[in-house]
Amino acid sequence: MSNKLIAAGSSRLKKAADSSVDPAVPAELQKVAAQAASTGTSAPETSIFAHGRVLSADDITGTPEEQLAFITDRLHEIDLAGARAEDFTVLNKAVLLEVARERELHVVAGHSNFSVWAADVLDVEPKYVFELLQDAERIRAISELGPDLAQHLTRASARKVMAEVISNQGLETAQVVMSEGLAKAAEQGKRRPTAAVLASIAKELTAPSIPAQESRSEISDPPAVPSAPSEITALERAVASLKERVYAPLAPAAVQAALEADPEAARVSLAALEKELGRVAKRLAAAQRAFASAQEHASA
Repeated sequence: MSNKLIAAGSSRLKKAADSSVDPAVPAELQKVAAQAASTGTSAPETSIFAHGRVLSADDITGTPEEQLAFITDRLHEIDLAGARAEDFTVLNKAVLLEVARERELHVVAGHSNFSVWAADVLDVEPKYVFELLQDAERIRAISELGPDLAQHLTRASARKVMAEVISNQGLETAQVVMSEGLAKAAEQGKRRPTAAVLASIAKELTAPSIPAQESRSEISDPPAVPSAPSEITALERAVASLKERVYAPLAPAAVQAALEADPEAARVSLAALEKELGRVAKRLAAAQRAFASAQEHASA
């Protein structure tokens, strides 16, 4: 198995240009030393954490408001950098383990069982070996969402949910789930959605518009609620279809992919979509006016 195994993750974590720096520190937090050497100029540091620098109290100055902003921003920055460093570690460990397993190198080491050999090398339980390999597969899978969305999936539980959505429901649906998840997280004052929120949104997108009636006892259970009229069902299906078929193609990552594939065709399609949405908006406005008028007559 070749190094293409980590191609999906390479866009999120790039090797530092300066090989003398700590390889566990993401390239985003290091000085672009190679550029400085080639141009003869001093390249600006991309982060105060460049070269793995540890901060001190002297770095935090200014008014109390400025100090608070500095601390908050740096905590967010180092939190994201830590997540990327973890991905770097997981992906590279996984590649090494996958190659060792594929080529049966554990046999060369005198072990008949791959997981036992790997667990011994890593000083972990054998079950952790397979958990690490599975998490690496999920990191690769969610990279298809694009960096703007994938960067928010820093927890293994959230990656598991979204990897399953991509596998079972498709990339476009997964992009919708992430977009709605981020919006809901923002409403709750959080920076990223939880696995539970993502799973709930994914379930809502694929749930049938009219739940199936459960079987009931003719004696003790209350009578079944009458099913909704077909006209109401049609409206409910329209809402579900809009979420599934319109939100996904308009997700930032999907639009960017379309523009890269064929800019002119993407432009034409977006113009046509805008035209159709305009027609829908007019019909929706007329429907809402009719509803408001009916309410006024009913209350008169």
